[in-house]
Amino acid sequence: MTQVSLVRPAAPTITITITRPAAPVSSALDSNSPEVIALHVAAENALTAALGLLRNPAGTAADLQRATARVIRASSLLKRACAAQVEGGAA
Repeated sequence: MTQVSLVRPAAPTITITITRPAAPVSSALDSNSPEVIALHVAAENALTAALGLLRNPAGTAADLQRATARVIRASSLLKRACAAQVEGGAA
């Protein structure tokens, strides 16, 4: 009679070293410039207008087109805000 023993080999150990910079790195989200804030506000207003059009129970195809236009506008405003944050506030 042969006896078989299933033994699982030990898994290799992986060591990960995480290094952090000595000084805190400013994030693109740290910008508080008036231009960036204005772009965020305009984008939020465009999205609010789009939601208002979409939530209208008597909405028409024209309302859907206007809502789509507002969302596209909000998207372009957010792109400009992101670019302005990376550049330090210049839109």
